[in-house]
Amino acid sequence: MKTSTATTAALSERLDLGALRLALRVAELGGVAAAAREQGLLNATATAAIRRLEQQLGARLFMRSSRALRPTPEGEAFLQRCLAALSAVDEAAAELRAPLTQVRGLLRLGVPTDLGTQVLRPLLDEFMGLHPQLQLDLAIGDRVADLAREPVDAAIRYGDAAPGQIARPLVPDNHAILVAAPTYLRRAGTPKRLDDLAAHEMIGLRIASRPAHRWALLDSGKPVTLKARVRRSADSGLVARQWAVAGCGIALKSRLDVAADLAAGHLIHVLPQVHSQPYPLVLALARGTHLSARMRALGDFLQRRLQVA
Repeated sequence: MKTSTATTAALSERLDLGALRLALRVAELGGVAAAAREQGLLNATATAAIRRLEQQLGARLFMRSSRALRPTPEGEAFLQRCLAALSAVDEAAAELRAPLTQVRGLLRLGVPTDLGTQVLRPLLDEFMGLHPQLQLDLAIGDRVADLAREPVDAAIRYGDAAPGQIARPLVPDNHAILVAAPTYLRRAGTPKRLDDLAAHEMIGLRIASRPAHRWALLDSGKPVTLKARVRRSADSGLVARQWAVAGCGIALKSRLDVAADLAAGHLIHVLPQVHSQPYPLVLALARGTHLSARMRALGDFLQRRLQVA
């Protein structure tokens, strides 16, 4: 029994799978010519491949006549079992390739609090509706996720990509702007120049060890650093925007975060000639995930939808 098992294992290792697939088509089509034509082979080449396969197996697979090839009883039983086995292999290979070709599986995504809750969540719901085989695991927070350590496949974040990191630009021309509620401006006055901000209460944001009171700005295109008089600060962009809407002071916020509040009149754009240094929104990808179909589809979708948001 041991010798038979070893012989069978050695035989399976040297079988020509291409010839075996050809033999299956010959049996299905009833002749070598049709199967050879389908695979772009010469009749003689296909016939030789079938004969080599029979020699490897030590048994005849086909009965030959002047008109057609028909499987022998033993050949038919063998080919039926091989058909089932190869179908299982093909199915397993398709499952292995599926993440690269189909938008399916688990998408683990990190998003910032403010943009994530009010802008990205409905967009992601729309994306999920387009791809019913997708599952979403959302991590919401303003702490910059370390993609090599965190349990996420990608993160939507503000700022340039880290060195060596794969990042896809979503809104490359984004900036942060100064905003305040009408109630605050009626109470404290509307600043006309950057210097006027020294008399105003500012709302600071602490992210990635960035000081809440030091803002790098462009004043009519000229780089300036503002030491803001910050009375309130938080490590949450959502809280900073809520404070601004509540009339607690002037905040420096991404224009994507405040677009809806500006349109509704809840916030006013202060000092339009002043804005931050470029503050792009990017899709940062963990190594290897940029090849998956779900990541490519997500990047395409968000890039298209955020440009018109």
